[in-house]
Amino acid sequence: MTKTYTLTITEEQARVLQTATELYARISSGDIGDAIGNLPINWNTINYDEYHEDVNTIRTLIRKYTIGNVDGYKTTLGVGSSEKVPGSDISWDLYQVIRHKLSWVRAVEGDMVENEDALRNWDKMMQVCYDEPRKWGSEELAKMENVKND
Repeated sequence: MTKTYTLTITEEQARVLQTATELYARISSGDIGDAIGNLPINWNTINYDEYHEDVNTIRTLIRKYTIGNVDGYKTTLGVGSSEKVPGSDISWDLYQVIRHKLSWVRAVEGDMVENEDALRNWDKMMQVCYDEPRKWGSEELAKMENVKND
């Protein structure tokens, strides 16, 4: 029997968890671009040409050591690859569930749809964040529900 848990978090905590699960899933597939972009870089003082050269050097170095010579830019292992770090697809699933829920909540708040059970408004909701999450990992998809706030 699989143990299950309930975690009650705020919307901002959900956003942070969404970012963390996406980053882990991407890094474990060899996609380092988002990881580098989340480093505490002082964007106001860098030389962008040097920065891009250095990032390309990092990618070249990583390519020497990764499965399939992924460089984290042009090539990654991708969702569903059996060669990725265990748990990365579960992380991707969590990311999708959180992204989907937060997107639909914003759609309701933005009057794009009447409620979360409404048909998708394709004129205003074309982005992938509104798609139903697809299971890639070994666990069932997580469930995320609104808590009634009095």
